[in-house]
Amino acid sequence: MDKTIEPVNFNASKDLVNHLDEMFDQLTTYHDRIVKADIYLKSLQVQNRDENKQVQIRIFLPGEDLFMEQTAESFVSAAQKLYDRAKRHLSKINRRDKDKARQAAGA
Repeated sequence: MDKTIEPVNFNASKDLVNHLDEMFDQLTTYHDRIVKADIYLKSLQVQNRDENKQVQIRIFLPGEDLFMEQTAESFVSAAQKLYDRAKRHLSKINRRDKDKARQAAGA
C-alpha cells in the first residue's frame, strides 16, 4: 500500500510520522486491496477547547474511496481512534466484497 503522511502548516517529528506510518500500515490486514492512503495532520486553532489535533485519512480502494477524520488532544490519540474506526469499516467492506463475489460465483 502506498501511503502519504502530510502535516499541514507545521513540522511533525520523525517519531510521530514513523509511529503513524507503522500504525496505518497494519490496515492492509483488514482489507488487502487498499491502493493508497493519504493521512493529513492538522493543528486546529480553536479557543477554549482541548481537542485541537485533527487526523484525516482518505483510503483509496478499487471503485471507492473512504474518508474519515478524528479530533483529539494529541495526534497519537486521534490517530488511534481513527485507526480503530477505519479497521472496523474496512472489515465490513471486505466482508461485503467477499459476499458479492460468492453470490456472483454461485449465480
